[in-house]
Amino acid sequence: MAFGSKKSKYGLQASTAKKIKKLGEEVTFSERPDRTFNVKAFGAKGNGQADDWRALQQAIAFAYNKQGGGTLFFPPGLYRISEPLEVPEVDSEKQTIVSWVGYSDQTTIIAPSKPMDYLVRMRGGDGGIKGIRFMGSDPGNGYVRNAKVCMVASDIRNKVFSNTSFSWGIVHGLQILEEGNNNLCIFDQSCKFEQNGKVLTGTDARGSGNEITFSSLNMERDNVQAGGFIKIGTGTGSVYHIDEVSGSGIKVSPGLKNTFRTGTEYKLHIGSGLQIDRGSDNNVYGIYDCHFVGNAGAGLVQRGLYGHNVQGGNFDSNGIAGIHIGSGTLNTTPSYSNTIHHAYFESNGYANVILDYPSGLSIIDPLLATPTDGTGGGVDSITSLRNLPFDYMTTSIIYNGRTYQYVNATNGSFTFSAETGPRIFVNQPANAIGPAVIRLPAPPAHEFGEELEIFVEDSGGLPVQLVSDFAEVNRVNGRFGIEAPAGLGYKITAFYSRRHRSWMVSHTLPLE
Repeated sequence: MAFGSKKSKYGLQASTAKKIKKLGEEVTFSERPDRTFNVKAFGAKGNGQADDWRALQQAIAFAYNKQGGGTLFFPPGLYRISEPLEVPEVDSEKQTIVSWVGYSDQTTIIAPSKPMDYLVRMRGGDGGIKGIRFMGSDPGNGYVRNAKVCMVASDIRNKVFSNTSFSWGIVHGLQILEEGNNNLCIFDQSCKFEQNGKVLTGTDARGSGNEITFSSLNMERDNVQAGGFIKIGTGTGSVYHIDEVSGSGIKVSPGLKNTFRTGTEYKLHIGSGLQIDRGSDNNVYGIYDCHFVGNAGAGLVQRGLYGHNVQGGNFDSNGIAGIHIGSGTLNTTPSYSNTIHHAYFESNGYANVILDYPSGLSIIDPLLATPTDGTGGGVDSITSLRNLPFDYMTTSIIYNGRTYQYVNATNGSFTFSAETGPRIFVNQPANAIGPAVIRLPAPPAHEFGEELEIFVEDSGGLPVQLVSDFAEVNRVNGRFGIEAPAGLGYKITAFYSRRHRSWMVSHTLPLE
């Protein structure tokens, strides 16, 4: 993350809050009936030459300290600022709702003229941001990148972002922290997250297991962040997730395939277009027809707890992946009930979607071009770095008219449950002591049809036994069950008959 969890790192300091309040009180402003505040009325020039920080900060302070708020209007122009813009912390009971509105993200631009941690520190729920480009580089000085993050946001419940751009941040375009209530945010009308982050290449590292140390890289100076990636070598298995940063090294997962020494080339991919940090109130986002292009790490990093819907949009030429979705920490609470609909993936570096402990992820009709140096194309490009079962168990994909779901493997007794999914493989060794035993679940309580599938690769020369502690199987006592034949390469299908109160089991013919 670009910013840690300690409030002192990104909270509003008392001296800054006092300064902002004083700026707001200095204003003499004739209000319009529609409560629209034109930033040029506060002295902003927007000519790409003047330092507009004081005028913009004064406009922000005025609007956010007015009872009921209003709309900050930014006419077309390049507004260069020498310090970050700070939205004050406002008492939620005052119902101060402020929207930021520009002409379009092509003509209304806010950019930094000097180095800073972030361009804008956004706070406060409701309202919207529309038609503004928040740019981490300075068009007035050779497009040198000055802002680590274009916008850092927290406590922005119900905020709507439309036709808004976040580009050229040194680390992230927009980072939504775990602090406060950030539920129910919407991104639509072609919001853009472009060219954020950076790639560091070197040969000064050595590593083994889960640890990598660097002899010349400075973690703080070079903005090395947990949540980034390191790539060593080429092809499948060459990318590792950065879990921790400390001193002169990092911890990664999964563990390194091979020990390596100084002289081996590595690439650190730091930063993303939109990073939603882990938080209990970072939930239920709608991301519609947005563009994530050319970011160093992943275009979208989604670590919120649940309910994120990505619909449409373009995930193109991101250094590692179009989307990294999940908890970000192994064996923690997963990221629940997310969807990706009809999204377009092309020219991403390693994979199109990286799974990181999702639970209940549906990916529907994506366009999946082959990444440039990593996984294969199609469904192969939806992958996990760790390749652990819980990364796949509850992920379902509909692609080119076919459905893909995780299949558990067993070489012995297996019990179906809601957590393990509707499909398993049976692959018994030839010297197995007894047959594979499949224990069918309790009858479904819902009214939908439900089919269970068992793919028998090799029964080991023994029959496959299907039993149930909860219902009959083919209308005989479920505890005795039935046997499917010994053999190779056939499929067993089971569904529950409410009429007969029995699991109904049939199978195709085995090869032998």
